Amino acid sequence: MTALPFDFVLDARSAVRIVCGAFFLPHTIAKLRNIDRASVLFDKVGFRPPRPFVVLTTMMELIAAFGLISGLYPRVAAVVAATVRLGAAYAIARNHTLMWRCGLSAVSRGGGNMLSLS
Repeated sequence: MTALPFDFVLDARSAVRIVCGAFFLPHTIAKLRNIDRASVLFDKVGFRPPRPFVVLTTMMELIAAFGLISGLYPRVAAVVAATVRLGAAYAIARNHTLMWRCGLSAVSRGGGNMLSLS
């Protein structure tokens, strides 16, 4: 007899699905805390009107996170997640004019708030 009302088996595929869903939560929280700053970025990359696009993106991120974490309609949630990620890739390309690289982030240039251990 299990404590859960459904059969829950954490296999590798489920673990990856849950982790991918959890990665949306910090982005969603950041957008909700800084709607005005997010709106400026959305306007800069051409998503107009920016505030409704921020709200739409936040709702899509919540749907993707909930669906992936809970396992409720995971394929629909994966399509929503892929749509959000494609929009984010487009925004990065527009904002950084295709010159963005992982090694050139603000942290690696010394512009981040990382604690130096040296």
